[in-house]
Amino acid sequence: MKLTDVIKGTDVLGINGGTGMEISGIAYDSRKVREGFLFVCIDGIEDDGHKYLGKAWENGAVAAIVTKDPGGREGTVILVDDSRKALAVCAVNFYNDPSSEIDLIGITGTKGKTTTAFMIRSILDRMPAGCAIMGNLGISYSGRTITTSQNTPQSSDLQEVLRQIADAGIGKCVMEVTSMGLKQLRTGFTKFSIGMFTNISRAHIGRREHESFDDYIASKAMLFSMCRLGIVNIDDGHSDYIMDRARCPVLTLSAIRDADITAANIEMRGTSSGFTFRGFGREFPIDVEMPGMFNVYNALFAAAAAILSGADEQAVREGIRSVVVPGRCERLDIKKDYSIMIDYAHSPDSLEKLLEAMKEFAAGRIVSVFGCGGDRDKTMRPMMGEISGRLADFTIITSDNPRFERPEDIISQIEEGIKGTPGSYICITDRTEAIRYAIEHAEKDDLIILAGKGHETYLDKMGVKTHYDEREIVAEILSGAEAMQWE
Repeated sequence: MKLTDVIKGTDVLGINGGTGMEISGIAYDSRKVREGFLFVCIDGIEDDGHKYLGKAWENGAVAAIVTKDPGGREGTVILVDDSRKALAVCAVNFYNDPSSEIDLIGITGTKGKTTTAFMIRSILDRMPAGCAIMGNLGISYSGRTITTSQNTPQSSDLQEVLRQIADAGIGKCVMEVTSMGLKQLRTGFTKFSIGMFTNISRAHIGRREHESFDDYIASKAMLFSMCRLGIVNIDDGHSDYIMDRARCPVLTLSAIRDADITAANIEMRGTSSGFTFRGFGREFPIDVEMPGMFNVYNALFAAAAAILSGADEQAVREGIRSVVVPGRCERLDIKKDYSIMIDYAHSPDSLEKLLEAMKEFAAGRIVSVFGCGGDRDKTMRPMMGEISGRLADFTIITSDNPRFERPEDIISQIEEGIKGTPGSYICITDRTEAIRYAIEHAEKDDLIILAGKGHETYLDKMGVKTHYDEREIVAEILSGAEAMQWE
């Protein structure tokens, strides 16, 4: 495609050089630039893409988009005010607007995105065209899985994958749409058939993410200017904010009041739940093989989106009943008289809902093992300590992706919240040792909940990510204990 066509619709402030040359690709990372590429310089949170323009020219770039004078040049230089926006426009142009060829479902909210997305995919995969999925656990379609560093890929990566999905003949895709993905225009100019708002609570506020809660929720609301139809959970206290800013028709969803889509006859059945779906003139029962009210909401959203995408009742019921979501209420097969569950709960609201749900059916103690991420909203730390101290029978406060903070400082802030509760607790900085302590002190019928990591298979400390899979950690601890017992 010629550069003229690639930059069509971009807010250009000035061009130095010709625009008639053929463009063979787009990159925002100079290491990925090849001959004939357009390189887009992005000012990131930690780095500045303009520093790597020289390397991009060396690697074969023939044009570059900049937001400031780059000095010397070896190709066409295009000046814009917002390079993230320009990248999104150029990517949509270069890949021929792939989202217009796909039934794309976007999910935003603090919690429930991954589980809801997996439920939708499980339903729609029963239809002839199949369904791709993008989100926290990567990108998957046609038996292919791609690991990503961002839940919502950068705009050029996103459009490239959407083009591959469309060309593979897959008619549907469900996507977790993060607040940062929206704020940074990674989803800019993408066309969503359906946009969904699950809920919002304090999370992702800090130096590297959102400066405030207002910025966080405003970013979430952006999805509803990009979709043809919205579905909003009106049981969330901030739903009016989302609906007031929506630029599309909105359907309401509720489990406790009248709405366009509702859940009736809700049952909590220990490790599972069930309800009657009502909406679109239909009414039928749904069984969810996951505990808690939050999974009723997830299933309600999934059923609604799937029906709007053409799924029938049987596909909805079977898809939800059989779905498996890694790291979400995931029970490990340890063959002991106590249980271990892994869950991604890493915010006050999600931890509270998880512990409340587990207390409903736990036969023994609830043992909560968790920490808080570094370089994130510090106000959440004592809140999560208070919640675990109030709801769990025993808490082990430990480390969880400290990033550039001292783990001991984070643990101390969590401890401030738990001190005022009647809950017993211990602080063990090393996460493996914390898990080991929980296992070695487990009692019959205990439920040990490893919260915060979920599907993640790494620890992030001082900018370095090392492999860390809690499933492997548990297996190693148990195998070591069994070997010692045998000896």
